[in-house]
Amino acid sequence: MADVGVRRLADGEAREFAVMLLSGAPVADVVPYFWATTVDEAVLLACEELWPRQTEVVRAIQQLTGGEPWHQLTDEARWDLALTKHYNELAYVLWTTNYAEVEGPAKTKADTCRQAMEAKVAGMAGRESPLARFYHDLLSRYDAEGATTQ
Repeated sequence: MADVGVRRLADGEAREFAVMLLSGAPVADVVPYFWATTVDEAVLLACEELWPRQTEVVRAIQQLTGGEPWHQLTDEARWDLALTKHYNELAYVLWTTNYAEVEGPAKTKADTCRQAMEAKVAGMAGRESPLARFYHDLLSRYDAEGATTQ
């Protein structure tokens, strides 16, 4: 990519950039915050491509997520970090979406994010609903009783 005026992030900026990414914000939403003035679209696009790979940003993300490189984390640590990042992204969608103004796919996306977040907050993420558990318990009792009475 040709030089279009892209600057490197300083250490403090790299950490702020990493925090914003880990909070769920997409790179394209984060990059403009690091420019004091309006810049050309080509510069923003170049920053979107280069900054997430910048050594200082990679190091900051690593420090914020436990201090180890991704490939050296345990499976459980990677899964936990991935789910945390994903839920932060869902929360970001909800935070930045005015529900009264969305329609179609954007409304479906907001609804999906809300449902997933509600399940997470309620402690039900990855689990069946109470009604589904009741139904399965009822069926297993019926099966067990039916098997013993026949």
